[in-house]
Amino acid sequence: MNYRRYTFPAPFGAIAENLVNSLDHSIAVPEHLASPADLADFLDEHGIEWPRRLNGADLENVRKVRAEVRGLFTAETDAQAVQRLNDLLAHARVNLRVVRERGTTRLAWTLDSSVPLAETLRAAVAVSAAHIATEFGFERLRVCGADPCADVFLDVSKRGEQRFCGPRCATRVRVAAHRARQ
Repeated sequence: MNYRRYTFPAPFGAIAENLVNSLDHSIAVPEHLASPADLADFLDEHGIEWPRRLNGADLENVRKVRAEVRGLFTAETDAQAVQRLNDLLAHARVNLRVVRERGTTRLAWTLDSSVPLAETLRAAVAVSAAHIATEFGFERLRVCGADPCADVFLDVSKRGEQRFCGPRCATRVRVAAHRARQ
């Protein structure tokens, strides 16, 4: 799986996008979280250290959280998106502290590992999504407009008019439109 990375600071990076995009029905093998080892790689990519051994139950529960998070990107109105994000935030257990490193001050986010992994991941996604939504707005949380792709993305373009998750989908749509005009 190719993980999306933001060029700006966000708690836990692009974890919400990457979690949702870990299931991609537009490719031959759609499930990127197929095993506990894949889940461990996902957590590592997003800086989440999990002290316990991952198992099949953890994986199934994370997949349920993934379906919940997709709803944030597919919300039809801002009010619906706000409600879905507040539902994710409702029980988020996150520890926050100020850290001074190399002459700068930043917030350090740590997660409560005493709760099940799915709850911990839900908290990380909720914090990240809340940061992004307040910084860019809910209208910038999008689903790719290139059929059959259903990947989600954060539109960080200047004018907020990005329609596709990446250049591959944009090119595919443009080439199809060009061929249709021929």
